[in-house]
Amino acid sequence: MDDPLDQIDPFIAIDGYGNTLCGPYLPFSLVRLGPDTLPPHKTNGYRSGEPILHFSHTHLSGTGGTGRYGNIGVMPFTGNPRLQIDASEISGETAGVGYYGVTLEPSKIRVELTSTPRTGIHRHTFPEGQCGNILIDAGATVQNGYDQPREKSPVSIGGYISRVSDREICGRADFVGGWGHLHPHSIYFFLRADRPWTRLMLGNSEGILDRDAVGGTNARAVLHYEDGQTVELQVGISYSSVANARASVDREAAGKTFDQIRKASRATWRSFLDRLQVEGGSVEERKIFHTMHYRLLCMPSDLGIDDEFHLWKSGVRQFTDVLCLWDSVRNANSLLALIQPEFSRDLMNAFLDIYDHTGWLPDAWVNGQSAWIQGGSSADVILSEYAQKGIEGIDYRKALRAMRKNAEVPPPDPYSAGRYHPDYQALGFTTTRVALGCVSRHLEYSYQDWCIGKLAEVLGECTTAQKFFHDSRKLWNLWRDDKKCFGPKNPDGTWVEPFAPEYYKDEFWYDPYFYEGNSIRWSFNTQHDFSGLVRRHGGPEAFVGHLNFYFSEEQKNKRFHYRHNETGLHIAYLYIYAGRPDLTMLTTRRLLKKYYNATRPGLHDNEDMGCQSTFYICSALGLYPAMGQDIYWLTAPLFTRSEISVNAEGHKLIIEAPAASPENRYIQSATLDGAPLNRAWLRHHEIAKGALLHFEMGPTPNAWGRIELPPCPLTDGK
Repeated sequence: MDDPLDQIDPFIAIDGYGNTLCGPYLPFSLVRLGPDTLPPHKTNGYRSGEPILHFSHTHLSGTGGTGRYGNIGVMPFTGNPRLQIDASEISGETAGVGYYGVTLEPSKIRVELTSTPRTGIHRHTFPEGQCGNILIDAGATVQNGYDQPREKSPVSIGGYISRVSDREICGRADFVGGWGHLHPHSIYFFLRADRPWTRLMLGNSEGILDRDAVGGTNARAVLHYEDGQTVELQVGISYSSVANARASVDREAAGKTFDQIRKASRATWRSFLDRLQVEGGSVEERKIFHTMHYRLLCMPSDLGIDDEFHLWKSGVRQFTDVLCLWDSVRNANSLLALIQPEFSRDLMNAFLDIYDHTGWLPDAWVNGQSAWIQGGSSADVILSEYAQKGIEGIDYRKALRAMRKNAEVPPPDPYSAGRYHPDYQALGFTTTRVALGCVSRHLEYSYQDWCIGKLAEVLGECTTAQKFFHDSRKLWNLWRDDKKCFGPKNPDGTWVEPFAPEYYKDEFWYDPYFYEGNSIRWSFNTQHDFSGLVRRHGGPEAFVGHLNFYFSEEQKNKRFHYRHNETGLHIAYLYIYAGRPDLTMLTTRRLLKKYYNATRPGLHDNEDMGCQSTFYICSALGLYPAMGQDIYWLTAPLFTRSEISVNAEGHKLIIEAPAASPENRYIQSATLDGAPLNRAWLRHHEIAKGALLHFEMGPTPNAWGRIELPPCPLTDGK
């Protein structure tokens, strides 16, 4: 098998819609170090071919919308020390696991970056014989350019930089604005250089100040070296205090060289990436696969236990930059539960701890604040799924209380907690009184009701289970049989007219009926009743025809199918519910080829908390999760052999398809641990402790997997 680390290309999907990072980070690290080009910025702070403004320590990866972070900027330059410098053109840009390097032009300064979980490591090599300077910009931040500063695009509102010694400075930067909420937040830093500087210059938005400390907006420092040569910096970052930032430098980087830290970063990544190994496929397919695994482990940020979380101490491991469960619930949380069950458990325990302290389960969680809920509480879906899969160490009875509160108690502000209640409770459907995504919210609320019922059933609370199973049948209250899709209703119960299933607003996130999509695509989101959807389309043959129509239109009509977006990632697998897994195999192969490539614009939509990564990983493995349930759908794997470490004990799920190839794209037969497997789906318990899944492949479809369909909760009576 290939070494996964050598297959990863951090430049894949940094441009276009992907918005991923080319700079170094570690799994779930607080520091995500990398280059920021001239504004207006994308949410990752970077655009290929643009001059670099500085290298900052905090970034989002793969998100859309408005940005956050890009904080504590560092930029070397030559000549006289000064607080204002121009951005630099670049050459020789390279990147790999735990490393980024670039040459600034025309100064010829070589910049190299690596990182630890909470420390950014910089190595600046200045041209021989030239003075060297390093600008530290505490007020650095991403600026989208099209959003109003302070309200959406973040701005510096204060802070300070202070001299500690002749090779150490520290400081704080205060910001407001960015995606999700308007609560101010602070970033603390501690910087240690490997040798003393000749001169330290401090200033802010008012100018240069001749003192050892400076406060105010956009505080800056310049480290000046008469003999430039090579300077290494270790920059600790904290959301809590300068003391924590300094402790991170002392713990993770002190006494170590750049090269030693880079080597340690690769060793850390190996321990994570070795959990997914593959053979076969093409060079490009393996490169994309391992790079997507690298992307999957980028966010959220691990704050530790009573360490980097600034609001309370409760003995619970905390996280930030969960943007958002609404995205990751589609597939990523399911994959992580299989390959990173400890992380999955701890993330949900953090959300339950937030419930203990704030009264609500968030959907997005950023800088200690709940952010915009795009469709109800996706934590409901994840907690129910984990209980069904037997993920241990979670207080599921507390989870049930929190989930019931979402469903039964009107929140103070449904923008950031709970649901839009009145019409859904009183009328059985969410009406146009909900200004954004009223129909898509209705679909998600009904599935979350089923997930609450399923968790109650797992816990033996039968009365609660039956209540919420019954409530989940509200799903069909917005079904329009005349149009074979879901549609919006007015508060008086009349259908909104005119209504076109393929329509959505150009600014699709502001569509009044369907968030990030249209009725055509959202109408495939009947997760607890896919069989009911097949019936309402007139049976298996008609439903297959509708799916064929959808995917044929998707290839030629952008308005019909908005890119390869998270709310439609599962649709190719619905052929299985009509007894046609062969069409799932055909379609997933086409989607992998169409929507993923090993280039800088290598994704056709935002990466979004592992959504795009997981679609590729799981579809390439041939094992795709159904969100909120303990089911995996099967498709034709790209690889001849895959090894998946499924738990901390080292048990492996091995998937063999010796004849897999671009031509042999259909499963002919399958065995699980040597026993015949005649269905195109599995349950979690069948693979959770390791298994051998073997596929015989061929160039033409046969009858494999067509008879025994996956279970369907509402059709099965629950």
